Amino acid sequence: MKSTYVKILTHRLKAEQLIFVLAILIIMTGCKPLYKIANNNIQTEVITNNDYEKLNGNFSNSYDTIFGGVEHTPGDGKNDYQRLTILYQLFGYNYPETAWRDENNQWINPNEKYIKIEFQSTKHATISMYHNDKFVFSKRIHGKFKNGYFYLRPKAYVLPFIPLIFGYNFERARLGKTMENNLVIDYTVNRWGFALVAGSADKGVATTIYKNKNK
Repeated sequence: MKSTYVKILTHRLKAEQLIFVLAILIIMTGCKPLYKIANNNIQTEVITNNDYEKLNGNFSNSYDTIFGGVEHTPGDGKNDYQRLTILYQLFGYNYPETAWRDENNQWINPNEKYIKIEFQSTKHATISMYHNDKFVFSKRIHGKFKNGYFYLRPKAYVLPFIPLIFGYNFERARLGKTMENNLVIDYTVNRWGFALVAGSADKGVATTIYKNKNK
């Protein structure tokens, strides 16, 4: 009897997981292209494989101008100014604590740090963070140029471990350059997760502009 119950429960969980995965795939494949949902009223330079190094430069990590936004539920005390930074949009939570705290474990003033972007080829670049002109860390991003922008590889995954933990994450971003030589990032996220008794979600589309520190 116990063995039969376990088999039924196992089949039921597998069916729920399959339905969940299929639902997420439908959500992701039904998303509109990024260029259709981004703010297209900003005048940007058309950057191609032939002049990709135009995106190189030093930029403020905190945006100067924003269109749209990302809503996080439930509230976690952060606002768009804290959430929509270059580091967050390109790496999510995947960066070291030194990006936010100095060697004395004090919060780093946003005005004291900047981001350096260096393209090594048309398919990847190194993103480095500096605090008071001191190197902190660097990581690489990958993608390709199209439509005048550098499109990062989409971030997508599903956690189908019902009922313990389940959720999904789908992020897209592209880098461009304004006519004033500033960096512009179009970013969209659709993230939802639930683990036992708690859950959270991020959803929205934002276009953010970051001042060029070399000007």
